[in-house]
Amino acid sequence: MANSPSTQKRGRQTTVALKVTMALTGLILVLFVLFHMYGNLKMFMGPEAYNHYAEFLQQGLLYPILPHKGAVWLMRIVLLLAVVLHIYCAFKLWHRAGVARGSKYKVSTGKKKHQTYASQTMRYGGVIILAFIVFHILQFTSLTINIGGDYKSMEPYDRLIVAFSAENWWVWLAYLIAMCALAMHVRHGVFSALATLGLDTREREFAFNAIAWFCSLALIIGFMLPPTAILFGWIS
Repeated sequence: MANSPSTQKRGRQTTVALKVTMALTGLILVLFVLFHMYGNLKMFMGPEAYNHYAEFLQQGLLYPILPHKGAVWLMRIVLLLAVVLHIYCAFKLWHRAGVARGSKYKVSTGKKKHQTYASQTMRYGGVIILAFIVFHILQFTSLTINIGGDYKSMEPYDRLIVAFSAENWWVWLAYLIAMCALAMHVRHGVFSALATLGLDTREREFAFNAIAWFCSLALIIGFMLPPTAILFGWIS
């Protein structure tokens, strides 16, 4: 039995809501990683500046409006909700698209499902990014993974130095892979988010694409500069 017009309309409205939610949560996450990238560049200003920045995030951000660490926990909650909603919307849209194409593939003669380069990048890149986030939190937030020394006895600046030292070159390589995945994800994601929120107007397509490329290049260059400088001994 075919779906009624009202059912189809509700389905379209739900899809639009999922796309808008995914766009908004994606932009929140991009703004955070850009802010995080900018803060990491303080490594080039020396240990005092970087340690002060790290201490400010943990203790002094929005203090005394919020208690010590209040702002960082508020930020973590917002980011966690954004990540969960973003993944949920992505899965629902991917599943819905697969169902919509299901009948087409059932009558195919064994040909592989056509997947665009962008969809593959977003899907597998998202898995790499999620795994990296878990690793990054365990390494530099909870201090569960200690590479190169006892992180709990070190200042934030020293943790980065030992983590990306030459003998731990594989950590640099892992971060490079993750940053490449992040850059590709952000390039496509920012463009799609701006197109969704801007109602996909052709007149703004060039501007959307320029913003997407700027964000992706800024992230991979900005995030990899401190680890690369440490790896080659330019920061010690």
